[in-house]
Parts: sequence; structure tokens; C-alpha cells
Amino acid sequence: MEPQFWYDIWTERKIGFHRSDIHPMLRNHWHSLGCEGLDVLVPLSGKTLDMRWLASEGHTVTGIELDQRAVDEFFQEWQCQPAVHSRSDGLADHHSGNIHLLVGDFFGFRPGGQFEAFYDRAALIAMPEAMRADYLRKLASLVAEGGVGLLITFEYPDSEMQGPPFPVRRPELDAQNWFRVKQLERQEVIGHYAHLREAGVTSLVETAYRLERTTEPAR
Repeated sequence: MEPQFWYDIWTERKIGFHRSDIHPMLRNHWHSLGCEGLDVLVPLSGKTLDMRWLASEGHTVTGIELDQRAVDEFFQEWQCQPAVHSRSDGLADHHSGNIHLLVGDFFGFRPGGQFEAFYDRAALIAMPEAMRADYLRKLASLVAEGGVGLLITFEYPDSEMQGPPFPVRRPELDAQNWFRVKQLERQEVIGHYAHLREAGVTSLVETAYRLERTTEPAR
């Protein structure tokens, strides 16, 4: 899970995780979070169209992406020419309209303030279990107390594939102290993910959760 792994993923175009549509769970549940008008953080954003949807709903969106090609393709496909400037934390900000895509390491991101909303469809499940507590701690440090987010996870039989994406189950989410967790939707979706069927996965459960930042400090 070093950066080179993800650079290779984009070089070899192994991007079956990229959807050509807006995620239905985002459409189904985003407005139930009660975060209208808030700035939204999207960790490990890739070039997801979900950011364009969030922007169209009136949010200012900040995506963090490691690979420059994903950011370039996002704006090319959107037919936008972004302005680019360097930040004090070393990330490069590519922005057009109300979307900012920052190129660099998520763990090195140092914003000027905290976000009150976030969307994670592909970040937590991109990390093996040994990294996920550090990711959630970092995410919690970026989210204000009471801030809310939509988290989408996968579950599949452990023996059928070595991730990414990795399976993330409810007990693991309940064991952390930074976010209150509420399940919103749970569906068998293997029919929608051909690249995972081809990898040998026979059952794939996708779950949407509402996460709310607690008062527990992000250590």
C-alpha cells in the first residue's frame, strides 16, 4: 500500500473502482445527513463523478488524490481547465468552480480549518486493516465536532480476494471512538461490479453508513 502501488494502478489502468455514474447510495442518502450548503471533504477521491454531483447540489468540494492523472482526467472529462496553485502543506490545489482537487498524500493534508461534512466511498475500503485506524484518526482530525459524513463499505468472503478493495464490517466501525455510526442501507451488489466477479468474488454487500464526529479527540 505504498504510493507506488496506486501509481501503478493508474499506469496499468486497473481502475475498475471508478464508476461511470453517480453512486445510487449517495443520491439516496446524502440529503438525509442534513449538511446542505456545507463544504465537503472527499478523501482518496480519484476522479469520481460523485464530486460533480455534490458540487451541483451547492457544496464546495475538496477532494484529496494521490495520482496526478486522476485529477487531470477529472477536469478533462468535465471539460474544465483548472487553476493550479501550491499549498503550504505541499499539496497542489487544482480548482474550477466549487471543486478543489488536491494532489498529494491525504495524511499530509493540513487545511486551514475543519470540515463539517465528508464523503467516503473509496478511501476506507482502499486500506488494509492495519492502516484503517490511522486513516480514521486523520479523518477525525479534519472534521469538526458534530460534522457528518456518508461512508460506503464493501463486505465479501475473506477467502475470495485480497484487496483492495478490502472488506470493512460493522464491528470494526463500532470499535472506533471518533464517529457515531448509523446504518442507512445494505444491499447485495455483486451484479454491478464485473471486475470483482472476475476476481472471484461471489457475494458483495455494499453498506451505507451515516457517521457523526464525536467529542472524542483525534489522537
